[in-house]
Amino acid sequence: MNIRPARTLAEAADDRDNGFNLVRLAAAMAVVYIHAYITTGIAPGGDPIGALVHPVSDIGQMALAVFFVISGFFVTRSWMHDPHLARYALRRASRLLPGLAVCVLLSATVAVQFFSSPDAGGLFSGATWRYILGNISLHGLRFNVSGSEWHIDGVLGGQALNGSLWTLFWEGRMYVMVALLGIAAALPLRQWLMGAAAFLLLAAHLFPEVASGYVWEVRLWSMFLVGMLCCTLAPQLRVGVIQVACACVFVALNWTRNASMHASGFTWFGLALLCATVALWAGSRPIRGWTHLRRHDYSYGIYLYNWPVMTMLKAKFPQLTALPMLGVSLLLIVPLAMLSWHYVEAPVLRAARRLLARRAVQAAVTGAPT
Repeated sequence: MNIRPARTLAEAADDRDNGFNLVRLAAAMAVVYIHAYITTGIAPGGDPIGALVHPVSDIGQMALAVFFVISGFFVTRSWMHDPHLARYALRRASRLLPGLAVCVLLSATVAVQFFSSPDAGGLFSGATWRYILGNISLHGLRFNVSGSEWHIDGVLGGQALNGSLWTLFWEGRMYVMVALLGIAAALPLRQWLMGAAAFLLLAAHLFPEVASGYVWEVRLWSMFLVGMLCCTLAPQLRVGVIQVACACVFVALNWTRNASMHASGFTWFGLALLCATVALWAGSRPIRGWTHLRRHDYSYGIYLYNWPVMTMLKAKFPQLTALPMLGVSLLLIVPLAMLSWHYVEAPVLRAARRLLARRAVQAAVTGAPT
């Protein structure tokens, strides 16, 4: 039987019928799932699905691995298509910051208004605005972020108001690293980024001090670098059923030995390999249906809003257990994510594209550099 070869990642990324938005959506739903357990007092690995990979990983970490592989791929692709620092910064900021700003402002306002203790400072207190401005600015990408900047004193019992935001801090740092590598290119860009990604991926595990002052979340950094590396190979790289099957066989071959020596037969490398391979295969497949979900990316809004919604629900209804929490919270999270995309994220992205297109036209007319 002849198996039709999968299309290359470059072909998939250039077409509108790819499945990357659906993969991101599935990863976001996995985060909602694990947070439903965490916010109701069950540690990662205590859920039925997470128990299968505990203690090596959990569903949330695997979802983040998928997010960062895809992010590394598309952020690198963005730089390679237009290696200009100001335009790159505008594209990245317009994707990340508007939805984040609205979520932080909205969730902080609701939490302060309805879930404050009598001694809390209120909406216009210094603590509230430290939280708001710190999170909107990604804490300035500082090395050390004080724990007090993740919550507001006297609000929600001092809990972190949005436990999802810590990964955006790392995402922003990785955007900066792509720009630094791109600006420093001393070879043709594709070869340079390929070599840099391979070197940093190796260094992250063998010589972590290479980037330890700027990047030290090794697992997320590694997955982002895998995405970068895949982007540089995208014109030739094909990930299909055969590659997924080989990854599964590889993990299975290692299972017996690992299970005899450790609490699980899985390893982080094996899980990362499976996550990356399945994500790239599913994302690169041509998909004819699901048109709305392929063209509208609700995953970021779901990721942003799930934690504050669940935390407030738990404060209001402390008897909620994991599965009811999951069901009730989705009724709120999904509409919020849709509103965020249609009225905040997508309009800002369109405005940024129009601005860049207008500047390109002006530069072409005047002959000035863009």
